[in-house]
Amino acid sequence: MSSIAQLEETLGEAVTTGKIGTVVSIRALLHLPGEQADLETAASVVLGLAGRLIGSDSGSLVTRGQESGRQLNLLVGLDVGGILSVSVTRGSSSQVELVLVVVGNHGVIRLEGAELAEEMGLSEESFAGPDDSWLERISGSVNTGTS
Repeated sequence: MSSIAQLEETLGEAVTTGKIGTVVSIRALLHLPGEQADLETAASVVLGLAGRLIGSDSGSLVTRGQESGRQLNLLVGLDVGGILSVSVTRGSSSQVELVLVVVGNHGVIRLEGAELAEEMGLSEESFAGPDDSWLERISGSVNTGTS
């Protein structure tokens, strides 16, 4: 099982308990150490995970990239009412760092830091296998700013 699948399983189990209620938003900040990391692909992986956790991937996507090409910000307003917010950077840290906040209507799950990424076995390669449906939307949106 991949480290992303393990992360998804762990978060899915936490959400399924119902302690945080219904998931209404997910915020992720991913720092990748490599200067050549593909931000769009990494963002597609994170959005795929977030969409499965919240139970929807249908909605409007807005993207903003930094002129340097080192940061990509994405905001998805889901048709079911939730919000997914993802920022991915490259070359800004010496190791993979992940901050993930899952907000429910009764509580919050917060995971963060390089220690978490290392403990879960997350590496830059963990974010290199794209979620094809998201990658297509992101690529189209990066060129226009919206999708």
